[in-house]
Amino acid sequence: MARPALSEEEKRVVQVNIRLTEDESKRVTEQAEGAGLTPASWIRQKIFTGRFPLIKVSPIEAKLYRELHYIGNNLNQAVKLSHSGKLSPAFLAILTTLLNLKNDILKRLLG
Repeated sequence: MARPALSEEEKRVVQVNIRLTEDESKRVTEQAEGAGLTPASWIRQKIFTGRFPLIKVSPIEAKLYRELHYIGNNLNQAVKLSHSGKLSPAFLAILTTLLNLKNDILKRLLG
C-alpha cells in the first residue's frame, strides 16, 4: 500500500542548510537516534516546540543495539560461508552459539 499523498500545504519544499562541527553533528545524531527520529525531525521538533524531544532509548543503548546488529550480520555471513563449504564446519557450532548469545543479549536489552 502506498503512502498517502500530502497536500501542497503539508509538503516540505523549503530547505535550510546549517553547518555543524563534527562534535555537534555527532551529538544531534545521537540525540535523534535516542528519540527515534531523524536528525532533521529532531531539529524541527526542537525549533518549533522549544523543548528537546523525549529520549526513547539512551544513546548508549542505541549504539549497543547497532553494534549487536552489525555483529549479527557478520555472524550470519560466516554461517552462510560454513553452509556453502567455504568455511570449516568446525566453526558452525561456535557461530551458532554466538548467534544465540547475541539474540539473548538483544532480548534482555529490548525486553
